[in-house]
Amino acid sequence: SLKHPQTRLRRPFLPDPRSGITVTKGRYITSNDPRGYIPVYEYSLRGQWVMMDMDDGYILWTGIWKALGHSKADIVKFLESEPEVAPLIRRIRGGYLKIQGTWMPFEVRATLGHLRLVFIRVAWDIRYELVPFFGYGASL
Repeated sequence: SLKHPQTRLRRPFLPDPRSGITVTKGRYITSNDPRGYIPVYEYSLRGQWVMMDMDDGYILWTGIWKALGHSKADIVKFLESEPEVAPLIRRIRGGYLKIQGTWMPFEVRATLGHLRLVFIRVAWDIRYELVPFFGYGASL
């Protein structure tokens, strides 16, 4: 089961280099995080930024969702309808536009079977473009 973000162990994350997609590092200052900034791995996907917090593995799901052609409001409704996910959601509003949106733990993709199946169906056409963060085989 997933733990609340404050009780999770921090683990370093390294992108999967086999995808051939160039992933860069960034560091964005924000007052929405106790660290005062968010250190990320990032890359552009269909004109949207896909990011992962280097410290705790949170992923900016808004970027993935928008790369699929959906609106920001749709991802919030979709995720908030999942009772196990709602308490794990981290929202960044204000500050640097690039990091604004809905962030969730990397582990959500493996733990919540039904959410995973829905996302696989929706994101099937970009599954290989998500390999840097999700890997091959279990890409979502």
